[in-house]
Amino acid sequence: MRAENGPTPAPGQQGAGQCPVDFDFFNAPAEYRRVAAAHAREGAFYSGRGSGFWVLTTYDGICEAFKDEDTFTVGRVSAAEGAEEERWIPLTVEGDQHTQWRRRLASWFTPQRVRELTPEIRRNARRRIEAFRDKGEVSFNEDFARPYVLENLMTAVGWPLDGLGLLLAINRAMIDSRSAPDPREAAYGELGLPALEKFARRHIELRRAEPADDLTTASFDWEIDGTPVSDDDRASLLCVLFLAGIDSTVNHMANAIQHLARDEEDRARFLASREIRPAAVEEFLRANSCMYPGRMAVHDGAGGHAGRGQTVLLPLALANHDPEVFPEPERVDFDRERNPHIAFGTGPHQCLGAAFARAQILTALEEWHDLLPGYGVPPEQAGSPAPFLRNDYDLRLVW
Repeated sequence: MRAENGPTPAPGQQGAGQCPVDFDFFNAPAEYRRVAAAHAREGAFYSGRGSGFWVLTTYDGICEAFKDEDTFTVGRVSAAEGAEEERWIPLTVEGDQHTQWRRRLASWFTPQRVRELTPEIRRNARRRIEAFRDKGEVSFNEDFARPYVLENLMTAVGWPLDGLGLLLAINRAMIDSRSAPDPREAAYGELGLPALEKFARRHIELRRAEPADDLTTASFDWEIDGTPVSDDDRASLLCVLFLAGIDSTVNHMANAIQHLARDEEDRARFLASREIRPAAVEEFLRANSCMYPGRMAVHDGAGGHAGRGQTVLLPLALANHDPEVFPEPERVDFDRERNPHIAFGTGPHQCLGAAFARAQILTALEEWHDLLPGYGVPPEQAGSPAPFLRNDYDLRLVW
């Protein structure tokens, strides 16, 4: 999964025109917004952490960067150390090759296929909620959201469910790696990326010996530029489906239920009106966007700031809170008249699984409120600020 390094910045380009900010890539969205507000006039700020990176802060600037692959290449999709060394299919592929990959993947995540999967998604949600319904308390992420989302993904792409426990452990290890003293070293630990790649390659071997009606089997017939897809790229693709298909959906579900647990008026509306629920999900997606995709500047002056070879972050948490586009962006408003959020990105690399994620979030919230409408947060959490979840927060709910 390795790729060649991208261009390196020329001397003196780092943070040109701005004093660097001591800013951590893994900061919560609220901190991104605080620093962005302090640099609202510039439309960007520069962090001196690590090898340095730019952060674009406006909706228009971020959308334009997503769409302009001639200026912002996916040769680097994160500010995390070593990100430029990874070849992630299809995240780090551009141009016609990327189009070919997306065309083959798209059929597994079309709105029609998501509709066909929704009854199973609903059964999964109901079965899991009923299993702890009589307990009176639950850790929303650990006991419900994470296994629910992972099982849905495994069903959608055809991974045997006997691997659920292992993949949950890998997901937990990847989350924990972010807070380790050396996140990159931790990510490559025993239950990190090597274990995920091993799982992917074992599944490829299984499907070569025992074909099935699943994505991996279908990929044996795929060609890109007339060349059969290699097992290296096939394994990379399966790893990306795992890495991209769980955490953000879990975050969105948890942030939505956390808001409804604390806002009685919005919860009453959600319970009373099925018609309002799709709009509510869209507003939750906007308000709780939490991903910080990266790009690499192809030339000097990219986005009006970056130098050639520099990393540029395009935080969805900033784009979807731009007050020029979303009045009162901090307020969750189910009746927001205009909501052109980019919670799933935009441009050529917009998330292929957007319809799938929406279906999982809406279905989970519907089943939860049908079965457990009287939930709330426990007393020890009731008086504390509601943190913006980064998956590792233990959101307790009681009823």
